[in-house]
Amino acid sequence: MLILSRKKGETLIIKVGKELLKIKIVEDGPGNIKIGFDGPPEFKIYRGELYEEIVKENKNSININIEKIKDISKHIYGSLESEN
Repeated sequence: MLILSRKKGETLIIKVGKELLKIKIVEDGPGNIKIGFDGPPEFKIYRGELYEEIVKENKNSININIEKIKDISKHIYGSLESEN
């Protein structure tokens, strides 16, 4: 992990391919800071705790869908066997 110190008004620039993401320290106060991001709309920026929740929900959604598919396939397979 790279750790940098920045003061109010100072920036960091992250380059990914040809794209630049500029990060600016907008305000610093006791116990928190405000950070501004300037970059192309393709860059998705999430708070860490929100991103973790999105990943968790996506994993739960996949598990539910797999169970539904199993139930549907059992039903279809059972219907086909009863016809024979």
